[in-house]
Amino acid sequence: MIVISPSVVLSSGGGVNANNPVVGWHNLVTIGNLAASGSAAAYPVLNLANPSTAQAQSWRGSNTAEQYLTVTVGTDEFIDYLAVARHNFGSGAVVVSVEGMAVEGGSWAELASEILPADDSPLLFRFVPQALFQIRLRMQPGAVIPRAAVLYVGKLLVLQRRIYVGHTPIPFGRESRITTGISESGDFLGRIVLGESLETSVDLQNMTPSWYRAQMDPFIVASKEVPFFFAWRPASYPRETGFAWMTNNPKPSNQRSNGMMQISLSMGGVSL
Repeated sequence: MIVISPSVVLSSGGGVNANNPVVGWHNLVTIGNLAASGSAAAYPVLNLANPSTAQAQSWRGSNTAEQYLTVTVGTDEFIDYLAVARHNFGSGAVVVSVEGMAVEGGSWAELASEILPADDSPLLFRFVPQALFQIRLRMQPGAVIPRAAVLYVGKLLVLQRRIYVGHTPIPFGRESRITTGISESGDFLGRIVLGESLETSVDLQNMTPSWYRAQMDPFIVASKEVPFFFAWRPASYPRETGFAWMTNNPKPSNQRSNGMMQISLSMGGVSL
C-alpha cells in the first residue's frame, strides 16, 4: 500500500502526475544509523537494514507501548519516502505514521499522518522531498507487539511514463506450487499449497535518452543485488504496491531514431 501525503504537489507538469509509477530502491538505512524504542532479545533493530524478509531476521518490539523506529540520516540528500515490508501492522491493528526532524535538536514534524493499514502488504509513505537530520516511524500498537523485516528511507525514482495496459499488478501475479491428491480410482482427494510468490513484468517505452541515463540506469545497476518497493499506479490503485526483486537481466534498447529508449523488467515479489 502506498500512502501519499496531501502536502505532496503532484501536477501534470512535464507529463508526470500521481499515477506515474514509483520505485523505492534508494535506501539510506544502515546498521549504524538505526535505533528503536525497544527490541525483543532475538530480533534486534539492525535486522531492518537487511533486505531479507525472513521472520527470523526481522525486528520485533519489546512490548505494546507506543514505539519508534528512528533513522539518523546524516546527509543533505533529499528524502521523500519511508517504506516497510513483512510487517504485522494490518493484522495487529498497529496505527502508524511518519515524523521528521529537520536539524539536530529540532522538533518533530508529521510527514505522513496516522493510518491503520488494511493488511500486512508492503507499506510505502510518500511525502514532500526534504533534507532531514532524522526520520522515524511511529507505531501505536493495540494488543499485538509490532514487527517488521525491512525498512527503507530515501528518494523515490518516479518513472517517466505511466503504465496503461498489458501489466499484471504484482499482488495479482500469484505463482503457486501446489500438489494435488488423486486416488487410484481417479477421485479428487484434495490440494496442498506448498508455497506462493508473486511475479510480474513491466515494459517501459519512450524514455528520453538523458532521463534514462541519469535516472533509470542507476536503478538497473543496483537491482542486480538490491530489492525495491514498486507501485505501478499509486493514485488509482494504492494497495497494489509490492516489495520486489529483478528476475531478468534488463537491457535497454533504442526505440526510435530520436534516441527514445525502452526496457523490459521482470520481477519477483514477496507474498503475504
